[in-house]
Amino acid sequence: MVAAILMGLGAASASHAATPAEKLGRGLVNIVTAPFEIPKQTRLYWKEGAKKTPHILVWIVSGAGRGCVDTVRRAGSGIWDVVTFPVDIPAQYEPLVKPDYVFQDSENLWNSK
Repeated sequence: MVAAILMGLGAASASHAATPAEKLGRGLVNIVTAPFEIPKQTRLYWKEGAKKTPHILVWIVSGAGRGCVDTVRRAGSGIWDVVTFPVDIPAQYEPLVKPDYVFQDSENLWNSK
């Protein structure tokens, strides 16, 4: 499991899988890391809500809800990638969800700004 996570973190700079093996790896990583969508979305909503209103709890709960939905989406995409990895569907082994990996677009996620 740790190897799959490290493989995914190392491959996170790629825009999409170029081979069936990369699609399989992306699928395994997305299945394992899907639950991290909950804290990711909670933090993103919290940061955005802090700029708009003093009622931060509303944004935290909304972010957690969005995280739950994204967890299901990412896990489903991972399962799809694992099941269909030998087949070029979608074209060029594109992922069903963007970004390819849960923390791929989160360079400022943990900054307090």
